Amino acid sequence: MKFGITKAVGMGLVAGALIQNVQAAPQAYVVHELGAVQGGMSEARGLSSNGKAAGYVSFEIEGGIRPAYFQLGQLPVVIATDGPGTATGVNAGGEVVGSYTQGGTSQAFRWKGNVLTPLPGLGGGGSHAAAINDRSEIVGWAEVAPGVRHAAYFFGGKAYDLGSWGGVNSQATAINANGDIVGFREVEIDGVLVKQGVRVPRGGKARLLRATPAGFDALVPLSINENGDVAGVLHRAGALPHETQGFTLINGAFKRLGTDGCCTGFPSQANSINRAGQAVGFKFDGNADPRKLGRGWERNARPVALDALPEATAGAGAHWHALGEASAINDRGVIVGVGQTGERALRAYMLVPKR
Repeated sequence: MKFGITKAVGMGLVAGALIQNVQAAPQAYVVHELGAVQGGMSEARGLSSNGKAAGYVSFEIEGGIRPAYFQLGQLPVVIATDGPGTATGVNAGGEVVGSYTQGGTSQAFRWKGNVLTPLPGLGGGGSHAAAINDRSEIVGWAEVAPGVRHAAYFFGGKAYDLGSWGGVNSQATAINANGDIVGFREVEIDGVLVKQGVRVPRGGKARLLRATPAGFDALVPLSINENGDVAGVLHRAGALPHETQGFTLINGAFKRLGTDGCCTGFPSQANSINRAGQAVGFKFDGNADPRKLGRGWERNARPVALDALPEATAGAGAHWHALGEASAINDRGVIVGVGQTGERALRAYMLVPKR
């Protein structure tokens, strides 16, 4: 298979593509930059089933960044909020969710068709929308009292308290097409707040996701696919923020996600999982630039070095220096994230699989 960087935009998305191990039968991609505003930064954080993306852009404005909506072949659409913010989710209908800071308080929002709608809270102050599905169901968190967060479900212009799930605080992080929710609760253990993964099947009761593996005390699910498979990150109490390991929980089988090359002990994080069981996220390397290097993992947990894709880095004068953190993957195998261009500018990218 021949590789080469392609700068084409606006191509149709390719269904059914699977990530392959880069050393065996690599999947080829068309690599797209999703654009910027006034030459600033951009990052894609959310991805819909049909290839729409959402994240943020930076430009000359108070606060520096604003949420943004991306489509291939079009300029980013700035979402006008009353303070700095970012979008974290988008659905097939072009509804975007996220949060922005207003007077020091986080405010969840929904946006569609250039209309911004602040989401109602739970009476305690701040709120955040983490994800939205194609039913327009939104999940995240809202304060029930200053500093006390509960997982929240937003629908039809109303906010619903999902409770603390038995913890001091709780937060919903993702919702799938069926309405199944994952998130975490925080419980105090030996004076330290520890995050424990929670799953809430549609219409069912919240349950702890699983016991945390030896060597870790915190488990945070970040994504759930239509099969109910989960991806996320493991933490250790007292460790540095990047000292983590990604995981997947597929059909009841738990796998810790290593990285690649000589040093499988590098920290990692899985941000998203699709129906095929493929996950994406990053490998943290303190000696690299960017430090969060794009990674994918096959269903069998085999790692894929997205930062080293020949399409993005081959040859002198290549458009990309390196592809960094991958934030989301959909069922078509499309991936979005943020990378460094050859000029070292931070820009949102989209990888569209070739047949």
